[in-house]
Amino acid sequence: MKRFLVGGLVAILALFGVCSWSSNALAEDGLDGDVASSLRLSPSGTRLTLKPGEVLEGNAEGCLAGLASGCTVQVTNNGNKAFKYKVYVTPYSVSGSNNELSFSTTTGYTQIARWITIKNSNGEYADEAIFTIEPGETQTVEYRVTIPDDIPGGSQYAVLWAQIMDGEESASGIQTIGQVGSVISGRSSSQTVETAEIVDIDMTRFSLSNNLHAKAKVRNTGNADFVIEYKYTARTFFGKEVHADEGSIAAFPETEYDVAMEWNDAPMLGIFTATFEINAGDQHITETHIVVIMPLVVMILLIFLLTIIIVWIIIMLRKRKERKARKLV
Repeated sequence: MKRFLVGGLVAILALFGVCSWSSNALAEDGLDGDVASSLRLSPSGTRLTLKPGEVLEGNAEGCLAGLASGCTVQVTNNGNKAFKYKVYVTPYSVSGSNNELSFSTTTGYTQIARWITIKNSNGEYADEAIFTIEPGETQTVEYRVTIPDDIPGGSQYAVLWAQIMDGEESASGIQTIGQVGSVISGRSSSQTVETAEIVDIDMTRFSLSNNLHAKAKVRNTGNADFVIEYKYTARTFFGKEVHADEGSIAAFPETEYDVAMEWNDAPMLGIFTATFEINAGDQHITETHIVVIMPLVVMILLIFLLTIIIVWIIIMLRKRKERKARKLV
């Protein structure tokens, strides 16, 4: 490290002359923690293949694209009490750079919530269904997706909920005490566009401290989700890798994201080659720059040293001029 710092200082003096997207289970706990925590729902997420005019249920091909068991979910009661639960579907809407979730906002990408119906205990498909489950029991709940002929292109998102009901009637009806959800996403078999726009790329090129950053804005300009992958790599002036970090963000349609990388423990002094790579949709961008880290004290010393050198050169030039003038006389 000492050799590197000295070499970096010498170089400075010389220079001054790089979606499975994944779905997570959703949970909302209610008042009775014991009962609410006993409910399990799997899978946490399913991806379907949507073709205009098709009806997906059971082991249909479009269901199997997301899960081996088809268009079903498994509900398990891990507790010691029997309870009733309701199964229903809501939109799954994402907005903002932090992917804020909404289960009530309807957009062009949540239309699938209207296409899904639940198979009830009578074998009929309805908007919702109520079941009773015993302790330790696992039940399979089937759902059907009726796809219209004029399906919009791109991705669709919804959440299938299993909501515990405590069975006690009140003025407002049966009370609920907790629920868990499974994300259902679908992608159209045609007219899917995965495009992105990467703007406002900014990288630290000179720093007085050992904190470096690289950032950019990425817009999903298509109609389907994808994963933004990004990587920041720093190498010494001689090519040795000293830092590498990478990350990813699930990017939803028509949403802008802030991509940022930080290197907060870089050496206090040195010259590096920093590379920032971003892969998003149809875009791949690589930015590479020379980065100089120089504490303020070192910079002042260098300026002082350079000033002394310049003054010394001026004095020497004047003395040489005076000698030549004397010889001419």
